[in-house]
Amino acid sequence: MISRPESHSPSNPDVAIVGAGIIGLAVARRLALGGLRVAVIERGRPAQEATQAAAGMLCPRLEYGGETELDPQSVAALGLTSLSLYPEFAASLEDETNIDVDLRLNGVISPEDSDANSPKEGEGYRVISREEACEIVPGLHPDLEAIRFYPEEGSVDNRRVAAALIESCRRLGVDIRCDCGVRSVLTSTSRVCGLETERGTIETRLVVNTAGAWASEISGSGSSIEIRPIKGQMLCLEQGTSPQERVEHTIYSHHAYIVPRSDGRIVIGTTVEDRGFDKSVDDEAVAGLRDGAARMVPTLARARLQDAWAGLRPLGVDERPVIGPAGHDGHFVAVGHYRNGILLTPVTAELLAAEILRTN
Repeated sequence: MISRPESHSPSNPDVAIVGAGIIGLAVARRLALGGLRVAVIERGRPAQEATQAAAGMLCPRLEYGGETELDPQSVAALGLTSLSLYPEFAASLEDETNIDVDLRLNGVISPEDSDANSPKEGEGYRVISREEACEIVPGLHPDLEAIRFYPEEGSVDNRRVAAALIESCRRLGVDIRCDCGVRSVLTSTSRVCGLETERGTIETRLVVNTAGAWASEISGSGSSIEIRPIKGQMLCLEQGTSPQERVEHTIYSHHAYIVPRSDGRIVIGTTVEDRGFDKSVDDEAVAGLRDGAARMVPTLARARLQDAWAGLRPLGVDERPVIGPAGHDGHFVAVGHYRNGILLTPVTAELLAAEILRTN
């Protein structure tokens, strides 16, 4: 169900979620499965911001440094937990919606330049030879020698996940209300009682802020939410058909990352730019990303460019997400996921739903 909001709807939701990105949609689905009436309030269209722009890498050990001893409360541990939830999360979405989310946990290659220090073995990965790496990725550049292989990591098609979540929410009766900016959280004696939107008031006893890069713009919650947008430019190439041109594994280096899709596309990212809400794409950045990818797989230098885009990743304090109650009673947040919103989606939905369903 996708609609426009009505003032004082006779069927007020138990919970209103601000933001229909992948995090908001996953939380909405999980709460609906828990028996709550859920509305998702979106300033634009569902899953068209950071969710649409992402590559879908599921690489917690690479992203968080590969620590061998983790604090259970650390963001690295959160990433590993979420990775472990992905097979069941993806399977349940596919069963519900018949949408293949292209989950590929077939391993990630992480090469460095030939003059890099020799990598050491670590938990969750092993060092492999250039010959073994070329068996995994036949077109890998021959000068890459310091190579790690992370056999349990990979990627998912974030756009397909979003489509599946939208369909799942629709089947569960979640009301996704589009083209409706939220102005403020409404409270009564320090308790949430609704939302003030551009199209009227929504009465509800629970509000969840999952508004991504725009999370800080919603007032009245009783908490200080510090999020700023970080721009990332990306591009998509069309794979060739020969074995030397095909890439079937995610490849990750400091030059660029390469994420394959089952339909033959290759997603390449990304820049990191503190430019506010600017989402323009420039030729220099696209050329730099293509060059970075070609340093790892030379055939990508001549692959056909399908598309290029920019997204805004929500950066929080200390680059850590905040998940849970915040401010007035009945107000919750799932914000600041930065580069790892796709990875952290299943665990965020589970943690937040457990907190909300336990207390409400």
